[in-house]
Amino acid sequence: MRRVALVTGASSGIGEAFAEALASRGTDLVVVARRLERLEALRDRLTERHGIQVHVVQADLSRAGAVETICAAVDHLGLQVDTLINNAGYGVSGRFVA
Repeated sequence: MRRVALVTGASSGIGEAFAEALASRGTDLVVVARRLERLEALRDRLTERHGIQVHVVQADLSRAGAVETICAAVDHLGLQVDTLINNAGYGVSGRFVA
């Protein structure tokens, strides 16, 4: 059984680059982002180029319930995620005091 990585923010930029790098190593993927069309294009390209399985989950991690949606999709697919690349989210600017 091949390894499975879940990559958030996979529709462009660093997330897409992570997905490409993992695919080139033979890792199956669950790609997550808001833009379904870009995820589907990424799936098609990586599947053709690397012969791996790529599962698409459309989700906006800034919305309540997004994590539960992703977990439910992974469970429904019967997958066990070995690697998480959490590349989506947002930050708050300002001073950080521990």
